[in-house]
Amino acid sequence: MQDESAIRDRIEALRAEYDSHDPPSSELEDEAEVAILRAIEELEWVLEQREEDDPFTI
Repeated sequence: MQDESAIRDRIEALRAEYDSHDPPSSELEDEAEVAILRAIEELEWVLEQREEDDPFTI
């Protein structure tokens, strides 16, 4: 599993990618935007789970 800083870096990269497609100009960009948002949510969920499992390693 990746360390927290790598996950946070990935979230920022995904947010930048999301912002570059806002507003979506095609159906493909709209689908990409949904996929990016899901990936961000999944990565944030991983971080939350890690914090709940071991709250002392921040």
